[in-house]
Amino acid sequence: MPRWTDAPPKGSDQPSFRIIRTPPQKTLTAIVTSTDILGCATHFVQNRTVPCEKDEDKGIPCQHCSDGHSWRWHGYVSAILTNSHEHILFEFTAPPSDTFRNYLLHTGSLRGCLFTARRPSGRPNGRVVVSCKSVDLTTLRLPAPPNIRNILCAIWNIRTNNASTTPSSRPPIKNIDVTPSKNDGRYRPQSKPRR
Repeated sequence: MPRWTDAPPKGSDQPSFRIIRTPPQKTLTAIVTSTDILGCATHFVQNRTVPCEKDEDKGIPCQHCSDGHSWRWHGYVSAILTNSHEHILFEFTAPPSDTFRNYLLHTGSLRGCLFTARRPSGRPNGRVVVSCKSVDLTTLRLPAPPNIRNILCAIWNIRTNNASTTPSSRPPIKNIDVTPSKNDGRYRPQSKPRR
């Protein structure tokens, strides 16, 4: 006889979080569940975002930097999408982080921040504009924030412990026949004008 329940048994569910970026043609609206921003320098290599593993304090070089790949900072917050109630990780670059950091400066926590993110140009690589406002948390029951660092380390195949992140033992991703350039894969190649 089956044992019917309204939820899976404790410990059997393994939550997964999608990483969402601002879509080009739509506005993304969500409520932040984390208390702060977590970010790091990243590279875009072989159509994937990977962390820059350079550690100047310990003298550890980054293979991707050595290969000529440019880096950019990416920040992450956990959030609930208002249209689907899915718990996600929102990824953004340095310019939109100013809005989140200003909100954090005035309120002391990002938790409960209702934000919208959009690309005014409508292009996939267009500038992202974020606006924030407070929400009455007495009317909402937000879930506990996930451990963003552990999720990213699992995605990036980096071993962690509770104290610190260690460089990955995986072999570095190598690009063959790729020359360093400003357009290192984030943008579509520009077609040459016809003559």
